[in-house]
Amino acid sequence: MEEEASFSGFMPMVNQINLTEEMTMLNTEGDLVMAHTIKLTTRENEDYVFSIGNHDLMRLYFLIAKVLGK
Repeated sequence: MEEEASFSGFMPMVNQINLTEEMTMLNTEGDLVMAHTIKLTTRENEDYVFSIGNHDLMRLYFLIAKVLGK
C-alpha cells in the first residue's frame, strides 16, 4: 500500500545555512565518500542536516543562481 504524499500548505522559511568543508563520510551502502554537510536552520529554530557531494552541490548552486537571475 502506498502512502499518500500530500502538501499541508506550510513550508518553513530558512533563516541560516551552514556548509562544512568536504570530509569523508559513510553513505547508505557503507562506502566511504567525500561530501559536505549542510545545516539549515528555520525561522522556527528547527535544524535540518543533510550531506551532499560536490556534484550535487554544484548543481544546487547553478539552480539557485538560475532561479535568482530570472
